[in-house]
Amino acid sequence: MLTNVPSISAASSTRDVYVRLKDEPMADQVGAVARVALSERAPADECPAYLAAVEGAVAAEPPPFGMEVYRSVYRHAAANPTWLILSLVRNAQREGQGATDLWSLAACATDGHEQKLLKRHAVDESRHAKVYLALLDLSFPDAVDPIFRSEMNAFSPDYALAREPRPVAGSLYAKPPTLDDFVQMNIAEIRTTIHHLMQRAALETHCPAANLPRAIKLLNALLRDELSHVAYTAVLIERKAAALGPGELSRLYSRRLRDFNRITTEEMGKSTYD
Repeated sequence: MLTNVPSISAASSTRDVYVRLKDEPMADQVGAVARVALSERAPADECPAYLAAVEGAVAAEPPPFGMEVYRSVYRHAAANPTWLILSLVRNAQREGQGATDLWSLAACATDGHEQKLLKRHAVDESRHAKVYLALLDLSFPDAVDPIFRSEMNAFSPDYALAREPRPVAGSLYAKPPTLDDFVQMNIAEIRTTIHHLMQRAALETHCPAANLPRAIKLLNALLRDELSHVAYTAVLIERKAAALGPGELSRLYSRRLRDFNRITTEEMGKSTYD
């Protein structure tokens, strides 16, 4: 069991947090996710250097996933059940791969606190691979061939907190984590949270009414985890940035946001939204 790891507060329900984020103007959703994630920790964290870096990066490199056109294109694509089914499958694959990357980082972390956080993150993403498949089953019952559906369970590496992390053979992430790694994780988790908000609205439209309460419960758990990941990486960024010179964190965050913007633009062209 992990100790001394702040978590998302139980003071407000995940549903309330979802409504808060959903109703934010799209142009401010990146900053809103960062702020809400930190405010929901118990105890809350301020992280002024981190938030300033996020605000400056968004102004310098406006992210496509923070634009209304992005939500409009997603909404149009997600109206197609086949597209949304494939999106859920891709999400499951991506979470499973992300879990193995994080597991390798955790195995190589020299800081015990960082290792605990990375290990828990890896376990979360390992579980998320199964959650996306459960959402597929609930939202589109019998849409996938049973044999193929059974094979998809292998997307999750089935990590557990009781296991000792070991570097995954051939992983590019079998190295001690750096500030750059945490910045990239943070941006990825913010983008995933924004995707979650859009995906949730689509699934609520497609999911059979009888299955919707169970789907909402899973979606609430996903959002809670995503915000926790945004928050813990933000806190580590704030801590590590204390050793940097003026403007270094902002430049790094802007550069990495630019990279994510390029990837996102490519995905929009393919309508994959991974």
